Amino acid sequence: MIFTRKYFNRSLAWRSCLGLFQICLLHGFSSQVFAFELDGPKWLGAETEFYVELTGISDTGISWNSAFIAAMNDWNNETPFNFILREEAKDPCIRDGLNGVDFKPDLCGSNFGSSTLAVTFRRQLEQQILGEPLIIETDIVINQDVEFNVFDGKLVQFGIQGLDLRRIALHELGHVIGLDHESANLAIMASSIGNIDRLREDDIAGVEALYGGLSNCTIKNLNFGIINAALDSNDCTVQELTSGGSDTSFVEIYRFDLSSETSVAFTMTSPSLDSVLILADTELQFLGFDTKSSNSCDSSLSQVLPPGSYFLVANTYDVPVKEGCGNQGSYQITASFSSGGLTALGSGISLSGGESSAVFRGGITRDNGASFGNQFNSGDSLDISAEIDIDPLHQGQAGFLVVAAMVGEQTLLLNQQGQFVDSAENPGFIEKAANRTLSAVESLSIATNLVPEALNINEIVVDFYVGYGLSSNPGEVYFHQTPLNLTVSP
Repeated sequence: MIFTRKYFNRSLAWRSCLGLFQICLLHGFSSQVFAFELDGPKWLGAETEFYVELTGISDTGISWNSAFIAAMNDWNNETPFNFILREEAKDPCIRDGLNGVDFKPDLCGSNFGSSTLAVTFRRQLEQQILGEPLIIETDIVINQDVEFNVFDGKLVQFGIQGLDLRRIALHELGHVIGLDHESANLAIMASSIGNIDRLREDDIAGVEALYGGLSNCTIKNLNFGIINAALDSNDCTVQELTSGGSDTSFVEIYRFDLSSETSVAFTMTSPSLDSVLILADTELQFLGFDTKSSNSCDSSLSQVLPPGSYFLVANTYDVPVKEGCGNQGSYQITASFSSGGLTALGSGISLSGGESSAVFRGGITRDNGASFGNQFNSGDSLDISAEIDIDPLHQGQAGFLVVAAMVGEQTLLLNQQGQFVDSAENPGFIEKAANRTLSAVESLSIATNLVPEALNINEIVVDFYVGYGLSSNPGEVYFHQTPLNLTVSP
């Protein structure tokens, strides 16, 4: 994270065209090595609305509107970017937060340059916590004094007058997406109009690179509780994540899913790392960032989130801000939550690769179900429960339920007497919490009125898993990927 971008978020003022599309003839395609140019800024979610209502018809009988929309569809069909068509006229010379295109006699009050066919204006940008700014508005002005037509193939053809508007639209829409001029390879984003009338591999690769930053980085599942990790040269950088800019600070990305409105809180502590925490949605729209402690290298944030999927980003600074805090090193994240109901426990898996559509939920409460969470005091009286929506194919069959508690490297299994036993005492044996004919929904009471300090436990971290199996195949157990975490402190 670059320090100068950390603590503000504002719209940037007018930014003019990304280059003029000049007239000249180009022939052939030479290089196979991608050399696309990325301008840096991009659209949130790799999509934007574009307003198009161009009047008039070319000499070949194709309307200007159809030609422009066809160019939009090419980018939609060939790349990860999505133009949302709005067939309505918007003046591209008005700064209104809407993307528009039109023919104009001048460049919104200024003269077109000699041989200028069209200009793309980037009018509004919004600074981001990480990486390059987001694009908010981009407009295209087409020089109405140029003779246009709509056709495929070579730029100069016998019996066809004018320049192909479709390939010009393709080029300018590439600037809208965030591509700059291509100088090494011949592509639709070349700085000169020529015989290229469709997107080339270089154009497509450019969009994939600009909007594919998440694929450069490993995304880990976030389990609420305690996470121990480190930021170092083995990690992704902000530059790789956002596909642009000069921020080479390291990041680790954790994904988590919420099934109901939930209050989340995260603390990142480190003895040496200048810690930064960022909360974002899965399109990297940033929802919050750290409230850094004034006297340590630590950071923290909390927020109430609606149901959905989210990223927690562990980050640092390119250049450390605090004395004694570096930009590489180990860290610990404490992740806690509070919700009004049982928590979804992630997608189902099995011990031996079997398939199941079962759904798992669980929760820990100290107030008889008024709220559920994962962080508690050692004196709290806790109830721990879970529910399994059994796969319809398994309902009505003889089966069994399993409850596992992971404490460090130790695995404890709940037996039918309600006691947790160490699985190491009987390796390979699956201890069953209950045997029964499986109904549509199976409820499990893992613990009732559990007071940790009464068991001489003042501090502990436990990850619970619940599952079920069929008596006809006792070696197979279906369970969930995300643990039900219990973190107890004095």
